[in-house]
Amino acid sequence: MDVLEISNPPGKPGEEGVSTWSASELLARVLRSPVKRRTPPRLRVFFLRQLRQCGEVSLAAKRTGVPLSTLYRWRERDPKFRRRWDDILQQRRQIVEDRLMAIIREGELRSVYHKGLEIGWRRTFTHLASIRALDYLDRRRGEEMSHNVSRSGAAESAKKTEEPAA
Repeated sequence: MDVLEISNPPGKPGEEGVSTWSASELLARVLRSPVKRRTPPRLRVFFLRQLRQCGEVSLAAKRTGVPLSTLYRWRERDPKFRRRWDDILQQRRQIVEDRLMAIIREGELRSVYHKGLEIGWRRTFTHLASIRALDYLDRRRGEEMSHNVSRSGAAESAKKTEEPAA
């Protein structure tokens, strides 16, 4: 076991000026109450970690304790931070798309009940939830793509052309 000699360690008076602590004791002491300052670089890293975990900017900001306005100001001023933020959101989007494609391909398992008892499982194939989720992600991304005909640009232009003719 490693032994570390510290002269006058903080918080413990030394015996004859020198104290011996093992490395594990010193590590335990340091880890008990580390002083971590909430500096902007540390907050940026913490925010990006939270964003990677939850995938939602407002929730990551709340967990970090940094106002959204500050985050967007950092995003505007720091191209490296912006690039990392965009990469994380792109990774999250890819994960969601992969999961939705698996649901479309394999279907969803649902319980079948008869007289209040679960008697089996039914695999259902529905694409509506997947299309709505992709439409939501596309709108958040700023693209004009829409899988819903009533919200698409073609439907809007068709309505405008019908109005003057009527």
